[in-house]
Amino acid sequence: MTMSDSGKRLKITTLGHFAVVNGSSCISHSCGRSRKIWDLFKLLLVHHDRVLMPESIVEQLWPEKPYDDARGAVRTLVHRLRSVLGEDMDYIKFTQGGYTFSLYHDVWLDIHVFENTCRQARQLAKQGLMPEAVHLYKQGLSLYQGDLLPECPYSDWLLPHRGHYHSLYVQAVAELAVLLDEQHSYAELEEEVTRALMVDYYEETLHLILLQTLLREGKFTQAKWHYEKVTSVFYREMGLKPSAAMKGLLRLILGQETENNRAAAEHVPILDAVPCQEESRGALLCEREVFRVICSLESRRAERTGSTGQVAVLAVTQAHISDSLLGEKGDEGHVLEKLLRAVLRKGDVLCRDGLHQFFVLLPATTYEQAQSIIRRVEDAAKERGLLLRRRLQPLSAS
Repeated sequence: MTMSDSGKRLKITTLGHFAVVNGSSCISHSCGRSRKIWDLFKLLLVHHDRVLMPESIVEQLWPEKPYDDARGAVRTLVHRLRSVLGEDMDYIKFTQGGYTFSLYHDVWLDIHVFENTCRQARQLAKQGLMPEAVHLYKQGLSLYQGDLLPECPYSDWLLPHRGHYHSLYVQAVAELAVLLDEQHSYAELEEEVTRALMVDYYEETLHLILLQTLLREGKFTQAKWHYEKVTSVFYREMGLKPSAAMKGLLRLILGQETENNRAAAEHVPILDAVPCQEESRGALLCEREVFRVICSLESRRAERTGSTGQVAVLAVTQAHISDSLLGEKGDEGHVLEKLLRAVLRKGDVLCRDGLHQFFVLLPATTYEQAQSIIRRVEDAAKERGLLLRRRLQPLSAS
């Protein structure tokens, strides 16, 4: 463990593997024998400093099992969990009718430290303190040893959070790459991205950065070999063909004149492979399976709280877009994706379905409010030369 974990009584690791160390003793080895209390603990950890109601806890952890007395069931589990963690320290508090895990000064939680460290590194970079930012990025990235709680692959409630921390990791790697690229530290950049690929080999952004770095270094043969290897693996394992960005890099790699290649490579910004930070502030873009799970969770939450939600289907019917808006991808769907992420609210969720169609989840939104939001999207789309077809329906009917 790193990042100021010394002196902390309770040290908790969730990225890549799950471990709870109290003092010098690992107390999480009993997970198999006390699965329910550790499931509860993991839920509280991921939602640290948030109050979870007993009904919400049992619904998220064991949706297939009806509980007539959710409060009693959770109260019993919390009592057992406190006994395991050490009753002399009140890590789990009961407040406002629910339970919360508070991060005391003597608790070290990797996801909390990881997120804060990356945020601090980003602030240092904005202030122009590049060496300090690079150092902090490296420290933060060292904490990400793999997916959040990988031993729980079928827990629906974990999927959005797992995606969140994975996105933070990829974004941090990309931002570090930009800093190292600006400093012309290509060997160091190649080392960092190679290390990141050992954590997540199937993240295309990381391969794009590595290929761009190899081009920077003039390693065209190695770049060609890596391109062929990764595209072969992606197609064999996932049925994915090379993306437009990958094909663009291949054109640089396969150019005829070395000097022209080198000059072109120097003008391929590493930033092109970085997830846009402005886009990440808006609606969440996710895969169809994750979207389905989020809709299911939101539907149950809406039923429990009496709130409403809407699902919209938006598709491009006509497009008259300037080349500057289309960009290198030349894809009307990509233009609509950027528009949706910019116009929609931070709590909204969208999922691409085919080339020109998107599903949009609008949580805690009445039909009238949703109509207003979609009109705003349509107006913004018209300004960009897009005409949309839309369908709007209540979340429960989706």
